Amino acid sequence: MHDPYADVKWQDVIRVASATHMHLGNQKQLENAYEFGIRHFPISNYYPSVPYDADTRLSDFRLRQSWPATRDGHRVEPPINWNEIIDWQGDLEEPYRSQLPFVETDRAYTSIPPDAILSHNAEHHGFSNSQAHICSPGSSFCSGTFDARSHFQLNQHGFPVGFGGTWQEAFEGMIDALDYPEGGGITINHPTWFSKFTDEQVFQMLDFDDRVLGIEIYNDYSFKKDWQQNPEYTVPDEPEQGFSLQLWDRILLTGRRCWGFCVPDHSAGSGDWGGRSLLVVGDQIERECLKAYRDGSFYGCLTGRGPYVESFEASPTSIDIALTEPAEIRFIADAQVAATVTGDRATFAVPQKAGAPDVVYARVEVQHVSGERLFLQPVRYGARAS
Repeated sequence: MHDPYADVKWQDVIRVASATHMHLGNQKQLENAYEFGIRHFPISNYYPSVPYDADTRLSDFRLRQSWPATRDGHRVEPPINWNEIIDWQGDLEEPYRSQLPFVETDRAYTSIPPDAILSHNAEHHGFSNSQAHICSPGSSFCSGTFDARSHFQLNQHGFPVGFGGTWQEAFEGMIDALDYPEGGGITINHPTWFSKFTDEQVFQMLDFDDRVLGIEIYNDYSFKKDWQQNPEYTVPDEPEQGFSLQLWDRILLTGRRCWGFCVPDHSAGSGDWGGRSLLVVGDQIERECLKAYRDGSFYGCLTGRGPYVESFEASPTSIDIALTEPAEIRFIADAQVAATVTGDRATFAVPQKAGAPDVVYARVEVQHVSGERLFLQPVRYGARAS
């Protein structure tokens, strides 16, 4: 049996709102995410896929790229000043032609709130053997170039926009660049709504290393964007737009550890939005936040405005949960709704056979009248009793 909340001291817990996948490219977008509750910021920008911090300037990516690039498969060592490489300025269209030579720019963030915790992260893509988009909260790994849509023709001159190598090579780089050995890891982004992975493709990534943490089970941008105008994005086996709950249950049925993440993606930068993780930690510091992601001591939600989980206890025979206010509590065991209780407390009797749990896993979902939904991480019991 494995309970991700086993070491949580609920009476002393601090709930820190975070998100493993949120694009915040400027001060206004950062402030919007802060307004809607985020306090731990593993910001996941791309073009290029580089962690942002208090000193980040867009000119850093054009005048002094600090990670290697590849050109026609050959490594180009940093530091890279793109002014020294782009000798085809006359071929560019306006207004891009006039932007050369690149010059120093202001900081992306002019004022970071004093209680905001920034962690390294980025969204990596452009793999040679997968259309995956991958985040790596707590990792300093960098990839790709600034030329998102080839306005400066880097791609036409041999430079890939994204990583350019295999996802396995990129995963190794992300893991090697983790800032804390006990915290952070790799997340698989929008596995159904954009990446359209088969189950086997997800299994392969989860099996690569135990620091591959899990999948996005809710992506707010996928929920809000009108995918129906693009039939390629329809996912018939996920009845709720933006959610990947059925995929999650299929993964968990195999006995694999897979945390479920709720994220805003591009939605976090403006207006109200949904999708975040509430990290349950003993201290509001970066190391504890990233360790919570590694250990699974967090739960996904949409708004972060309650109800909150007050306590959670699991044993081989029962699961107990208490909330700060009444809601519908659903216990899902082996991909089936096994019990539903309305109230602020509920207990689930774990099915038994031959004196052992007769389920592979059990997890809890909460639905509140306000529209808030909570998704707790699964308790894994291993194989069914024989």
